[in-house]
Amino acid sequence: MAGIIRIISLCWLVFLLGFGIGVYIWASETWPYPALKALQEFIAGHPEEETSVLQKLKSDFDIKPERHLAKIKPFKGIRRKAARPQEGLRGPLAYPTIEVGFVPNERAWELEGLPLRARREKPRIFLSGSAPRGYRAIYGVFDFLGSRHGVILLDPRGKVVRVWKTTQEVLPWWHPKDVNIYPHGFEIDRDGSIFVAFDGGTSLIKYDYCGRMLWAIKGGFHHSIDLDGSGALWTWGDYGVLSTYGRKMVRIDSRTGKLLRQFHLMDVINANPEVDVLGILQEATSVGSVWMSADLGVIWHVNDVEALPKELEPYYPGFKAGDLLVTVRSPDLVFVMDPETLKIKWWRQGLTRRPHDADFNGRGTITIFDNNMHRGYSRIVEIDPVSFKHRTIVQGRRYDFYTEIRGKHQLLPNGGVLITSTGQGRVFEVDASGNVVFEFLNIYGVGEDGTMEYLNVSEAKFLPEDYFTRLPRCD
Repeated sequence: MAGIIRIISLCWLVFLLGFGIGVYIWASETWPYPALKALQEFIAGHPEEETSVLQKLKSDFDIKPERHLAKIKPFKGIRRKAARPQEGLRGPLAYPTIEVGFVPNERAWELEGLPLRARREKPRIFLSGSAPRGYRAIYGVFDFLGSRHGVILLDPRGKVVRVWKTTQEVLPWWHPKDVNIYPHGFEIDRDGSIFVAFDGGTSLIKYDYCGRMLWAIKGGFHHSIDLDGSGALWTWGDYGVLSTYGRKMVRIDSRTGKLLRQFHLMDVINANPEVDVLGILQEATSVGSVWMSADLGVIWHVNDVEALPKELEPYYPGFKAGDLLVTVRSPDLVFVMDPETLKIKWWRQGLTRRPHDADFNGRGTITIFDNNMHRGYSRIVEIDPVSFKHRTIVQGRRYDFYTEIRGKHQLLPNGGVLITSTGQGRVFEVDASGNVVFEFLNIYGVGEDGTMEYLNVSEAKFLPEDYFTRLPRCD
């Protein structure tokens, strides 16, 4: 009996020692933490990707970029896939899985001048003579030679004039490989420098016009980057912390990359106890109201923040330059707040379903990218913050436009709208009359079953012809 007790005690001792070593390795991030973290990232994948283990392996061993492909059958309209009803649900949400197809623009032609891998087809572009003249910058997955992600700049004629290859692979701290992150968060300055971030990444990076990395910041930056007109950037992240999804609104000096300010989403909630909509993701218990999850970033899904520019202040009575327009997906909430006092000045909930990318504009309204998750077509909605009157300015049904997650838009001065449909690997621009005047199709190829495969596109920006100043000459 004594021998059995000694064996059991020794096993417990070995277990506790191994557990303690594991906790130390994970907490201190020492070897073999990078390998363990990479294995965890591989098994889990992105929370919203639907790739199999085989597809993950093909992607991570760079056989085929499966993690970054949208697979769309070339048909028009919606098909609802057979799915088991979610327990307790009735009505339209009982069968939430849908498939929206679209037929590629037959007027589009192959885009030349990109350093692409031979395994993919060339993207296609359509540019109407009636489209507004200007540059168009596109950030996404391109499968370049030497880089999976990057930015391309098209001139007013639709020709490629600049390519940036963006990567985390050269950074000195731990990061997921480029094959396992998603481009998400992009801005371009008047001197031609760009700023990029990644879903699942651990950095925010600035490149100059010639593609040289100027600085990189450690942190979980994601979704959006916005120049506020005073030389500063606003984004969601966690400055200086090795994380992949920050829950703080962060203001950064665009020239140096230095931190100017940051505050947590919970700070905003605590500063606004009278705005009860902020507690919508709480549930009642015997000890009071508690959050459904300790991780507010997960249950809220913070995704966009931008500052009101000084030149647009006259269009927004009650708001002032520097006020922040914030979008949080899960509670279907958009609000405007003072970044100094953290007080919320205006909010609207329920107008959109799982929204992204709310924007100020020169019309004094707020436009919102409405993903309309699981309900059919996506759309762009415009709301007057004074009267609360709203209307749909781009209806997805007309364009077979639907992206379940992600997505960006830009209201143009001429009344047109530039739309990035991430889940379709597609950018398109409509004029004030609803005519398509520009389209970019990031076609990868055709699958064995005839399904069209598109590489994800994160964000497109229209830039006036006089936008750039002092562009350097590159070697």
